[in-house]
Amino acid sequence: MSSNLLEVKDLVIKVHDNNDIIVKDINFEVEKSKVLGIIGESGSGKTMICKSIMGLLDTKKFNIEGDIRYKHNNIIDLNERNMEKIRGQDISLIMQNPMTAFDPMTKIGTQIIESLRAHYSISRKEAYQKGISVLKKMNLGREEKIMNSYSNTLSGGMLQRIMIAIAIMLKSKIIIADEITTALDASNKYMIIEELKKLRNSGITIVIITHDFGVLSSIADNIIVLNKGEIVESGSAKDIFYNPKEKYTQELLYASKLNGEYNGQSQKYFQTV
Repeated sequence: MSSNLLEVKDLVIKVHDNNDIIVKDINFEVEKSKVLGIIGESGSGKTMICKSIMGLLDTKKFNIEGDIRYKHNNIIDLNERNMEKIRGQDISLIMQNPMTAFDPMTKIGTQIIESLRAHYSISRKEAYQKGISVLKKMNLGREEKIMNSYSNTLSGGMLQRIMIAIAIMLKSKIIIADEITTALDASNKYMIIEELKKLRNSGITIVIITHDFGVLSSIADNIIVLNKGEIVESGSAKDIFYNPKEKYTQELLYASKLNGEYNGQSQKYFQTV
């Protein structure tokens, strides 16, 4: 029996009006409890792939072809009602800008409670206690105050960890992290990567979308390199870091080194580039 939790086969995304191809012939598999990194420059198609997995692409604007299989179901064929059952509880998305993920007019605690009750038959009191409990696991401190806060009063790093907390509460099998460290300082970036490592070690499957090889260096098991909507190279993280075959991959690695997008843990990979 295959240990793959998610399989993407022959994925093609086209603009509906003019048939322009956004991504072409995308094929990859994600094994249970492993971390896949999808890396490329802005406009390479990373986020489009992410949205197609989540069923968030507007089918009036885009044509989607191929298979995205989760639990033997092709996500592309599911209607919105069935996709809502998967989105959040089975596959969670942590977005680049957490400010857009929260309603600024509603308290964080209310949003956490509503997220839980949308998927589980529990009381508001139970949902509140679960929220407090999981925020403690994120080492945020002042859990009661956070539950009564609005998103615009919290830092980006805190909001990212709250999004991770919600994914934990919903018992997501797969977490897709889309450029979640881009706007964070070095300290918060480190904390977020450490939280993702804990999730991976607990059995959760993770897909990290990034332009930063430093993010992948200490956590990714496998890496896909995208350029202009196509996969130019893929393999184990060790192979990609130590023996990149394609010039584009080599250039991305070198750019990450020049930009300082790595820490002590990842220095060993970059020293050979």
